Amino acid sequence: GKELGEDQWKSELSAGITLEKEHRSPDGDGHTMTLTVGTKGPIGLKPGKTLEISYKLNAPDPSPANERVDAPARFQFSSEQFGPVCLRDAPEAPSIRVSHLRRNFSAGKQAIPMGGKGRYEVLILFENNGDTALQDVFIRDVIPSNFEIKDWHIRGAGGDKRSDVDMSTTETDAGIEITWKVPVVAKGERLDVSFEIKGEGEIDAEALNRFHGAHFGDELETEDDAAEEVEESTETVEEGSEESSEESGDASEETSDESEEAEAEDNVPEIKFREDIMLRVMEEYGITDRDAFLAHSMNFDLDDNGYLKKAEFVEAAKAFTAEDGESEESESEEASEEASSEESADESDKDCPICGTSNAHDAASCTACNYTFV
Repeated sequence: GKELGEDQWKSELSAGITLEKEHRSPDGDGHTMTLTVGTKGPIGLKPGKTLEISYKLNAPDPSPANERVDAPARFQFSSEQFGPVCLRDAPEAPSIRVSHLRRNFSAGKQAIPMGGKGRYEVLILFENNGDTALQDVFIRDVIPSNFEIKDWHIRGAGGDKRSDVDMSTTETDAGIEITWKVPVVAKGERLDVSFEIKGEGEIDAEALNRFHGAHFGDELETEDDAAEEVEESTETVEEGSEESSEESGDASEETSDESEEAEAEDNVPEIKFREDIMLRVMEEYGITDRDAFLAHSMNFDLDDNGYLKKAEFVEAAKAFTAEDGESEESESEEASEEASSEESADESDKDCPICGTSNAHDAASCTACNYTFV
């Protein structure tokens, strides 16, 4: 547990990666750190003892492509000051997973007069457009001191009421400050805060419609085991293909094709979305085929964050409806071409009812049997 003095070690940082060949960060060339321990003299590391080296890493603005970054280590040491140098590589290279988390939310507020004097319904919308869930979300509002809140509720995903929300009020110089604490707001989830206020006297409509802000704690990281699941499923498929190849050649070919299809499906990145947002966009653009539109929308993750926002669904709907229009035009053109070809065929040919010989459309008699056309 004794810490070495600064005169017993030195570190050098050079540009570029020298050991790892495959799992690198796409954000730059990386670095290689060289540590020399025992610069002043031998450290005398006895058998069974360990030397622990620790340092911090920083990833400024990482891109989502950092799925896996490996950091192997290589050791050079000797048992004597001028003895032979031994070289060993670490048996396992530690993998570093960089979480790409961006905060993004939208919010708005509207006050609506209700029946009766001095009664208003206030609606506050808060939507988490970020890359991960948010915890400890506080939504604030301020109402005039001569008004009081009568009833309130918050609806979350699917329009269900949230029962895990706490509300508190505080008297301030600006009025009554209301705070709602929401434990977790999921990625893509929208909160609808609705409450009624009642009071006497005049009220500033502009101030009543002003949004007073929200703040939240850290993002919630979720473990992504998709890579491990892909590896396990791939191994199972490969074992099945080997067993079937021993039984018959035809069966092995079929199993190989199935394994390739399954592997291709597993390697497709999962893109998340909100069902209600997609359905609203479909209704707005008159789209009825949900599955076809969803498959089409998977190509419109414009910011490559694995989540389809409403704006991206709108772009997908525009392209989807444009393709339908083009297909209808092409079908009508084909139908008109077929009709014109049939008309031209009718005009160019006249079949004899006796012998079936084809004659010109203006022929008076059949060229084969001399039947007179009526």
